[in-house]
Amino acid sequence: MGCCNQPPKGGSTEIKPLLKAFGVMLAVILLIAWIFG
Repeated sequence: MGCCNQPPKGGSTEIKPLLKAFGVMLAVILLIAWIFG
């Protein structure tokens, strides 16, 4: 995932919000899995 989804050099500033959104999404998925699991 890391090597294929990296933006071009001009868009390097967009990596941090992307990681943050991915982390939030992962946390939500884990929470839902924990509630229903």
